[in-house]
Amino acid sequence: MAGRGLIAAALAALLAACAAPAPFLAEGARLDLPAYVAADTDVGDIEVIWGGMIVGLREHGEGSEIEVLAHPLDRRQRPITQAPTQGRFAIRVPQRLSRFDAPEGRYLTVRGRVIGSAEGRIGASPYRYPILVDARWALWKPGFQFDDARWSLGVGVAL
Repeated sequence: MAGRGLIAAALAALLAACAAPAPFLAEGARLDLPAYVAADTDVGDIEVIWGGMIVGLREHGEGSEIEVLAHPLDRRQRPITQAPTQGRFAIRVPQRLSRFDAPEGRYLTVRGRVIGSAEGRIGASPYRYPILVDARWALWKPGFQFDDARWSLGVGVAL
Protein backbone atom coordinates (compact mmCIF):
# COMPACT_ATOMS: atom_id res chain seq x y z
CA MET A 1 0.00 0.00 0.00
CA ALA A 2 2.87 2.40 0.74
CA GLY A 3 4.04 1.96 -2.86
CA ARG A 4 0.67 3.13 -4.22
CA GLY A 5 0.76 6.24 -2.03
CA LEU A 6 4.26 7.05 -3.25
CA ILE A 7 3.22 6.60 -6.89
CA ALA A 8 0.14 8.81 -6.39
CA ALA A 9 2.26 11.52 -4.73
CA ALA A 10 4.83 11.39 -7.54
CA LEU A 11 2.10 11.61 -10.18
CA ALA A 12 0.49 14.60 -8.43
CA ALA A 13 3.88 16.37 -8.23
CA LEU A 14 4.49 15.70 -11.93
CA LEU A 15 1.10 17.11 -12.92
CA ALA A 16 1.66 20.20 -10.76
CA ALA A 17 5.07 20.75 -12.35
CA CYS A 18 3.54 20.58 -15.85
CA ALA A 19 1.01 23.33 -15.17
CA ALA A 20 2.38 26.67 -16.36
CA PRO A 21 2.07 29.41 -13.75
CA ALA A 22 0.15 32.61 -14.41
CA PRO A 23 2.43 35.25 -15.97
CA PHE A 24 1.54 38.00 -13.45
CA LEU A 25 0.86 38.22 -9.75
CA ALA A 26 -2.80 39.06 -9.32
CA GLU A 27 -2.27 40.99 -6.08
CA GLY A 28 -3.40 44.59 -6.45
CA ALA A 29 -4.94 44.09 -9.91
CA ARG A 30 -8.56 43.73 -10.99
CA LEU A 31 -9.31 40.53 -12.87
CA ASP A 32 -13.10 40.94 -12.79
CA LEU A 33 -13.51 44.15 -14.80
CA PRO A 34 -14.24 43.54 -18.52
CA ALA A 35 -12.77 45.97 -21.05
CA TYR A 36 -16.21 47.03 -22.31
CA VAL A 37 -17.20 48.14 -18.80
CA ALA A 38 -13.97 50.11 -18.32
CA ALA A 39 -14.53 51.86 -21.67
CA ASP A 40 -17.84 53.39 -20.58
CA THR A 41 -17.19 53.89 -16.86
CA ASP A 42 -14.80 56.11 -14.94
CA VAL A 43 -13.00 53.31 -13.12
CA GLY A 44 -10.22 55.57 -11.86
CA ASP A 45 -6.52 54.85 -12.02
CA ILE A 46 -6.50 51.09 -11.41
CA GLU A 47 -4.39 48.06 -12.33
CA VAL A 48 -6.00 45.30 -14.39
CA ILE A 49 -4.99 42.00 -15.90
CA TRP A 50 -6.64 41.50 -19.27
CA GLY A 51 -6.01 39.30 -22.26
CA GLY A 52 -7.04 38.73 -25.82
CA MET A 53 -5.97 38.70 -29.44
CA ILE A 54 -3.86 41.42 -31.04
CA VAL A 55 -5.87 42.92 -33.90
CA GLY A 56 -3.82 46.00 -34.70
CA LEU A 57 -0.67 48.01 -34.13
CA ARG A 58 -0.37 51.69 -34.90
CA GLU A 59 1.89 54.61 -34.16
CA HIS A 60 0.74 56.90 -31.37
CA GLY A 61 2.69 60.07 -30.71
CA GLU A 62 6.29 59.06 -29.99
CA GLY A 63 5.32 55.45 -29.31
CA SER A 64 2.89 52.75 -30.35
CA GLU A 65 -0.59 51.52 -29.52
CA ILE A 66 -1.57 47.84 -29.59
CA GLU A 67 -5.26 47.15 -30.19
CA VAL A 68 -6.54 43.98 -28.51
CA LEU A 69 -9.83 42.08 -28.85
CA ALA A 70 -10.48 41.14 -25.21
CA HIS A 71 -11.31 37.62 -24.01
CA PRO A 72 -11.95 36.46 -20.44
CA LEU A 73 -9.01 34.72 -18.76
CA ASP A 74 -8.74 31.25 -17.27
CA ARG A 75 -7.17 30.54 -13.86
CA ARG A 76 -3.68 30.69 -15.43
CA GLN A 77 -4.48 34.08 -16.99
CA ARG A 78 -4.65 32.65 -20.51
CA PRO A 79 -7.30 34.07 -22.86
CA ILE A 80 -10.26 31.71 -23.26
CA THR A 81 -10.39 31.85 -27.05
CA GLN A 82 -13.75 30.09 -27.42
CA ALA A 83 -15.52 32.42 -24.95
CA PRO A 84 -17.45 35.49 -26.11
CA THR A 85 -15.28 38.56 -26.49
CA GLN A 86 -15.35 41.41 -23.97
CA GLY A 87 -14.82 44.43 -26.18
CA ARG A 88 -11.51 45.95 -27.20
CA PHE A 89 -8.77 47.82 -25.41
CA ALA A 90 -5.56 49.60 -26.35
CA ILE A 91 -2.11 49.31 -24.80
CA ARG A 92 0.01 52.47 -25.16
CA VAL A 93 3.76 52.10 -25.00
CA PRO A 94 6.40 54.85 -25.22
CA GLN A 95 8.56 53.05 -27.79
CA ARG A 96 7.96 52.23 -31.44
CA LEU A 97 7.01 48.60 -31.91
CA SER A 98 7.17 46.50 -35.04
CA ARG A 99 4.79 43.79 -36.23
CA PHE A 100 7.30 41.28 -34.84
CA ASP A 101 6.89 42.72 -31.32
CA ALA A 102 3.07 42.58 -31.43
CA PRO A 103 2.01 40.27 -34.28
CA GLU A 104 -1.64 40.41 -35.33
CA GLY A 105 -3.52 37.24 -34.49
CA ARG A 106 -1.34 36.36 -31.48
CA TYR A 107 -2.82 36.17 -28.01
CA LEU A 108 -1.43 37.97 -25.00
CA THR A 109 -2.06 38.63 -21.34
CA VAL A 110 -1.26 42.10 -20.04
CA ARG A 111 -1.02 43.79 -16.67
CA GLY A 112 -1.34 47.54 -16.87
CA ARG A 113 -2.91 50.68 -15.51
CA VAL A 114 -6.22 51.98 -16.89
CA ILE A 115 -5.89 55.74 -17.41
CA GLY A 116 -9.25 56.33 -19.06
CA SER A 117 -10.58 55.79 -22.55
CA ALA A 118 -10.29 57.30 -26.00
CA GLU A 119 -12.43 57.50 -29.10
CA GLY A 120 -11.40 55.36 -32.04
CA ARG A 121 -12.93 53.47 -34.90
CA ILE A 122 -13.60 49.89 -35.86
CA GLY A 123 -13.97 50.15 -39.61
CA ALA A 124 -16.42 53.01 -40.13
CA SER A 125 -18.02 52.72 -36.67
CA PRO A 126 -16.96 54.85 -33.71
CA TYR A 127 -15.71 52.93 -30.67
CA ARG A 128 -14.49 53.87 -27.18
CA TYR A 129 -11.31 52.05 -26.08
CA PRO A 130 -10.07 51.80 -22.51
CA ILE A 131 -6.37 52.70 -22.51
CA LEU A 132 -3.67 50.81 -20.58
CA VAL A 133 -0.24 52.25 -19.79
CA ASP A 134 2.76 51.02 -17.77
CA ALA A 135 1.97 47.65 -19.32
CA ARG A 136 3.84 44.40 -19.19
CA TRP A 137 2.59 41.60 -21.39
CA ALA A 138 3.19 37.95 -22.14
CA LEU A 139 2.65 36.66 -25.67
CA TRP A 140 1.22 33.16 -25.84
CA LYS A 141 2.70 30.74 -28.35
CA PRO A 142 0.44 29.74 -31.25
CA GLY A 143 -1.81 26.83 -30.25
CA PHE A 144 -1.42 27.47 -26.50
CA GLN A 145 -5.10 26.69 -25.97
CA PHE A 146 -4.44 23.08 -26.97
CA ASP A 147 -1.52 22.54 -24.56
CA ASP A 148 -3.53 21.23 -21.62
CA ALA A 149 -3.03 17.57 -21.00
CA ARG A 150 -6.24 15.69 -21.65
CA TRP A 151 -6.73 12.75 -19.33
CA SER A 152 -9.36 10.12 -19.62
CA LEU A 153 -10.02 6.86 -17.90
CA GLY A 154 -12.32 4.29 -19.33
CA VAL A 155 -13.21 0.66 -19.27
CA GLY A 156 -14.60 -1.00 -22.31
CA VAL A 157 -14.91 -4.15 -24.27
CA ALA A 158 -13.86 -4.41 -27.87
CA LEU A 159 -15.36 -7.10 -30.08
